[in-house]
Amino acid sequence: MANKVISWLEETEEVFLDDSDDTDADPSYGDPVELRENESDCDISEPMHRSNTSQTSRSRSRSPIAQNSYYLGKDKQTKWYKDAPPKNVRTRQRNIVLRLPGVKQIGRDANSILECWNLFFSNSIINDIVKYTNIYLDKIRSKYTQQHMVRETSKSEMNALFGLLYLAGVLRSNHLNLDDLWSNDGLSPEYFRAVMPKARFYILLRAMRFDDIGTRAQRKQFDKLAAIRSVFEDFVLRCENCYTVGANVTIDEMLEGFRGRCSFRQYTPSKPNKYGIKIQALVDSRTFYTSKMEVYVGTQPDGPYKCENNPASVVKRLIAPITKTGRNITMVNWYNSIPLAIDLLKNHNTTVVDTLRKNKREIPLCFLETKKRQLNSTMFGYDKDILLTSYVPKKNKNVLLISTMHEQGVIDPESEERKPEEFISSRREFLKTLGKELTKPFMLERLQMPTLRTSIRQRIIKLIGYTKTENEVPERSNIVHRLK
Repeated sequence: MANKVISWLEETEEVFLDDSDDTDADPSYGDPVELRENESDCDISEPMHRSNTSQTSRSRSRSPIAQNSYYLGKDKQTKWYKDAPPKNVRTRQRNIVLRLPGVKQIGRDANSILECWNLFFSNSIINDIVKYTNIYLDKIRSKYTQQHMVRETSKSEMNALFGLLYLAGVLRSNHLNLDDLWSNDGLSPEYFRAVMPKARFYILLRAMRFDDIGTRAQRKQFDKLAAIRSVFEDFVLRCENCYTVGANVTIDEMLEGFRGRCSFRQYTPSKPNKYGIKIQALVDSRTFYTSKMEVYVGTQPDGPYKCENNPASVVKRLIAPITKTGRNITMVNWYNSIPLAIDLLKNHNTTVVDTLRKNKREIPLCFLETKKRQLNSTMFGYDKDILLTSYVPKKNKNVLLISTMHEQGVIDPESEERKPEEFISSRREFLKTLGKELTKPFMLERLQMPTLRTSIRQRIIKLIGYTKTENEVPERSNIVHRLK
């Protein structure tokens, strides 16, 4: 079924225009003949071919039609026609994509990995994090005997902290104890010890803050996300401003692992990280670029951040960057419904291709029936706006799919042999380079510390690529000058 969805998404030609008239055909559908009392809502003994949908509120005029020309939903109102509407010759307005996808002007001047990172984490964000972290360090300093380990941090040290976190991810070290990364037994990476001591790394992780703790209590009265609101919204805005997503996008949720104290922490036993913070996101289907996000915090207190958390409301907030641009959405079926698909098409010029939960009352019973269906068989139901598909991939199992992107239900005879397109990513190498670029300036600063141990100094010189000339005495100032 995944291959069928992929082929559907790729079969529609993408047309990029600044504006276009609506070229939708408006087939004439008449009032259907009502089912007799002794007839079932679906006749699955007929060949499983194209059908057509229409709710009573969206009925159309049509030439005289044969009896039993539609399937009736469980709600006894929604009618899915068996005959496909006339095929449009021209591209419909809903399939015309406005705004060319790709990197926006603000990001076209970024020529290095570090410059790309700075597009999303600006100097102002890092400076705010440093400022708020120092406020917390001042608060806890008296609790430590080695107060030099709780000294104020700087921008270069904070970047180095982020760099080590990226490198730990590259090494898949998220489940390791810190002792394993800083041990001197020859098995741990020497890079971590060269950047900063383990105790300092731990203290910075504990003290890192994204807001002023002195005013947080007041802000939390009307915002559960007060602790990260400013930094998070700045980051999301930069994601929107740097890139325009392609014709096909995905809406899904992710659970970022977190076991700390948090009133909106979620527990999902099916996830790899069972405890965490749920984030809902709009993502480019082909490049995996995240364009829009929001953190699920439950019901907010009365105030400017209170909003509806039902699926339709979440989807409409997430699609704000792409509304009325002819994009297509695929999303987890928890979000999806037939009324939402119609609303997105009519009011946002946005189409949907997605699976549908089987408890929707608009679905005919025969579309849920599997015992009398053949393996790999397909049923289609048509409306002016929606195509409903029921597919049987396995015995006694079926998948429901709705689409406002397609008019015709077509079965590709080669779909079972197609394989998904492979995506080759250099993400690991990107993160490794980024981690080194973020840590190097702080390592250079460490070389100027007169109390730095010789073994650490030599390790830093080795890792950042300093080679002394013959008969040269490696003075600290000379080393720093040469490396810069």
